[in-house]
Amino acid sequence: MEIRYTRDAYQVLIRLINYIEEKNTEGAGLRWLGRYEAWLLEKLTATPNIKICNNATLKRIGLKCLYYNNWVIAFSVHDEYVLIEALLHVSRIAD
Repeated sequence: MEIRYTRDAYQVLIRLINYIEEKNTEGAGLRWLGRYEAWLLEKLTATPNIKICNNATLKRIGLKCLYYNNWVIAFSVHDEYVLIEALLHVSRIAD
């Protein structure tokens, strides 16, 4: 299954990797990315079983959500790919 990102979600991912890299040892951001991608691929194999987001706004637009550490990954499922539409830190979600 192909994973695609919206421009905004991809920019958040890049900023997160750069932040991890800046605050830790060299290569920490890329190691985090590797773990994240492996986890994401494993979880997305079960997309029919993943529920719609609990957050009212994300639910209203029909996005499904996964939680990776303190991050919410909101996505939509299409015929040949999954589109990551938002990466949000849990502290940024109101409900």
